[in-house]
Amino acid sequence: MSLDQLKALFLETILPTWSVSGFDAEHGQFIEYLELDGRPQRDGAVRTRTVARQIYVHAHASTLGVAPPSSLAIAESAFDNLHRIAWVNGTRSGYARCFDRSTGLVTDPVRDLYDNACVLLALSWLQSATGKDGYRRQIEQTMAAIDRTLKDPFGGWAEDSNGTLPRRQNPHMHYLEATLALCEISRTQTYRPVEKKVFSLLRSHFLVGQHGPLHEHFGPRWEIADAYGSKMLEPGHMCEWVWLTGRHETLTQTCHNEVRADLLANALRIGRSSGSPFLVDQALSSGVPVLQSRRLWPQVEMLKALLTQHRLLDGGSYSAQAEILCSDILTSYFHDVPTGCWHDRLDFGNRPIGKTIPASSLYHLWTAVADMVVDEGILPKTRSPSLQ
Repeated sequence: MSLDQLKALFLETILPTWSVSGFDAEHGQFIEYLELDGRPQRDGAVRTRTVARQIYVHAHASTLGVAPPSSLAIAESAFDNLHRIAWVNGTRSGYARCFDRSTGLVTDPVRDLYDNACVLLALSWLQSATGKDGYRRQIEQTMAAIDRTLKDPFGGWAEDSNGTLPRRQNPHMHYLEATLALCEISRTQTYRPVEKKVFSLLRSHFLVGQHGPLHEHFGPRWEIADAYGSKMLEPGHMCEWVWLTGRHETLTQTCHNEVRADLLANALRIGRSSGSPFLVDQALSSGVPVLQSRRLWPQVEMLKALLTQHRLLDGGSYSAQAEILCSDILTSYFHDVPTGCWHDRLDFGNRPIGKTIPASSLYHLWTAVADMVVDEGILPKTRSPSLQ
């Protein structure tokens, strides 16, 4: 089965490769990308979100018992390094957006919702993997910083500490992911209010019209207008919301079948073109591509969406579609690549056009594989919330 092949490839080859090639042992930090030949990134520039996501991958995999022996140690080392360099104290605290792992200097001090949400996700699984109270305190500190530094009078949170426009749904989506993880792991009501607050934005602002697509870019009061790039849509994010909505349903014992169905249907309608099984990176609501490329991560999110629908609806058609899609992904994105690597971007002729192998895609692959590990082949209809 293709799903089993992807899981085995990730656990036996990809994760061990990235635990070595993707980690700068000299400076105690993960890197931003690998070169196309599989060699580590040469310079020291990294984004907080990228290293935080790698910390998350290794901590989560360690919690599930499928990580390389070094995973938890390098995850903890990387977080210590991240916190020491990137944490900004003061009345508008939070984690800076970018730094140089070689020099230990912050290169972009802006506190960004996206980056801080990724740090929160990493912290949630570090705490789960180690049981250390220090991580719990840093979780509380990070959530307080998000509310204090990025508060916004019109709902949700600001894009960053500069109030940059347009506002985006994507950082909020990843804040939901982090708060979901905290709720699932803690099994308490502590984080439920903020998880509920973030999830409510899906219907109140991000979904436009009764069955409309997920919008990406907004004005300061959540306006939809050409001036803010509101016409540009990302089918991969629609699929990601299918997965997150399914987790919200499991957590809260609610039902959002119609929302998930609309999100997936719109993703496939808008994102698939020219007879390809893959989603384009960006498109208009008419289905006209904005970018002539297909990155790996939207395909993985589409796979997760299909598996979520199978899990919650117990429909054989979704698992069959997932198997076919997974086979296509393995054939196209993992063909003729260095050990533990992939083609990150294909053109419309399925030719590789990526300039690097970004670590960000390791996170997307892991979230799909993690569900397979927990569900033992994706077959059970429900699962333990503490392991999602």
